[in-house]
Amino acid sequence: SEYNFNFDIYNKSNGKLSLSGAKEYFEKAVAPLAPEGILLHLGEKDLDLLRTNPAAFDKYYEDLIAAVKDCNRNCRIALVSIDNPNHENNISIMNAHIRAIAQAEKASYVNLENAKLWNPQATKAACNFAYSMGLKTRKPLNDVAEILYSYAYHNLSGNTSEVLAG
Repeated sequence: SEYNFNFDIYNKSNGKLSLSGAKEYFEKAVAPLAPEGILLHLGEKDLDLLRTNPAAFDKYYEDLIAAVKDCNRNCRIALVSIDNPNHENNISIMNAHIRAIAQAEKASYVNLENAKLWNPQATKAACNFAYSMGLKTRKPLNDVAEILYSYAYHNLSGNTSEVLAG
């Protein structure tokens, strides 16, 4: 592959998915693939839920993470922030919840605010160099997310979240 990923990548994104249906969707569409790593980019459809019932927002996320761990207790999990180009307070609060859940669940947290700073071409060059030198270790999930989201930000038109969610 272009970035020398030594694992399969499946895009099982669903742009219309809310947290309340995420666990069921995971169990039907993703769990059968037995993923060794998963990027969870959810919440954009749940701003009202967070505002009216933040405990339920957190619980849906925690239940989804529990389902992922039940599928594969060694699965690497990364929670991805919601894109917030206009610095909206309600999205900042949501991202704070997502970050806290990631910390509590010992998952990675990927901040999309950094997508415009990441350099996919430099990352590609570094990956190719390391691969050519015989370094074929599994990339940290956070690095994988940075590569995918920065590539989308720099190379695809439209909202990065929507492009990757399909």
